[in-house]
Amino acid sequence: MVCRTCRGPAEAGFARCYQCELALSQAGGLLADAVAPIGYAVRGGRLAGDLHRYKSDRLAGTPEAAAAAARLREMLAAFLAGRGHRVWRAAGMQAGPSAVAVVPSGQGRPGVHPLAGLVRSCVDLPPVRLAIAPEAIHARGVNAGWVRVGDPVTGADVLVVDDTWVSGGSAQSVAAALRLAGARRVAVVVLGRYLNPADPRAAAFLEAVRRADDRSSVRPGRY
Repeated sequence: MVCRTCRGPAEAGFARCYQCELALSQAGGLLADAVAPIGYAVRGGRLAGDLHRYKSDRLAGTPEAAAAAARLREMLAAFLAGRGHRVWRAAGMQAGPSAVAVVPSGQGRPGVHPLAGLVRSCVDLPPVRLAIAPEAIHARGVNAGWVRVGDPVTGADVLVVDDTWVSGGSAQSVAAALRLAGARRVAVVVLGRYLNPADPRAAAFLEAVRRADDRSSVRPGRY
């Protein structure tokens, strides 16, 4: 079964995975109107590797990190150009997003996160500043108080970009904070929906996806 929200594995008979059901029970109508993972970031695979390399402190400034960032930028730009209109329609946006927000790092990373530069290079929308609230604890699930919205968003349709979706807590927390700040619609686009093939459920899910789509790049394809 495929989770209706994040396109990851869900238990048979359930519309959503455990983490997305938890988020729904915690935040309900404050969650994103649409979630679009671009690809499956399978542990040990190329996309998962690029998502690690492009922001690795150890590889900062190296050709390896730059090449990974370039591939991710190309993937994001191509997805938004080719499928963005479907995401906006799924989110109920009449004319597409009017602003973009990048999910901040929950690891206390100093300076500008590499994802912000990547998004800025291929998304021509006014940015919404986000900051982690001082002394905030990002517990499991959705916590709208984890992030502070630094720009007016009342009535805005906001595109939220994150690099990796594991549980979705960070991206959905940002969506909830934006909704509480007055955003009208929120669409989340994620570069990679993380899957660990060592997890039996993920392994069975990946095998089913590969049987259905025997291509070199495995993609969710919801939109």
